[in-house]
Amino acid sequence: MKRSIFFLLTMLLVLLGGCHSKPVRHLASDVSLIQPGVTTLTEVHQYLGEPKGIREVSPGVKEYVYSEDTISFWGKMPVLGSMVGPSGYEMIILTMQEEVVQDVVFRNFNEKDRDWVKHYTWE
Repeated sequence: MKRSIFFLLTMLLVLLGGCHSKPVRHLASDVSLIQPGVTTLTEVHQYLGEPKGIREVSPGVKEYVYSEDTISFWGKMPVLGSMVGPSGYEMIILTMQEEVVQDVVFRNFNEKDRDWVKHYTWE
């Protein structure tokens, strides 16, 4: 009897451990909150947080880059996930002038995007 209760509690802990996950950020939905000509730098920081990179394109014009890795199906598995790399990444490029968004570009890259290189005849 004690052995079966111990087994059930162990199984319950293992199953509950599989339910734990960290919050996932979706740049595709976050970019819909940005409106060119309307959204300010303060709102961008509120919606997207700190950028991965900032570069000055010209005097008074900056580009803010946000990117996140895309996790594959196997990457979401509790044990296997740490062994599997990302399947691609998403990127948002915001062009800011005078602390107001002027342009928004969303890009989605997948590791299979470059498969054509393997099958192309380089002659």
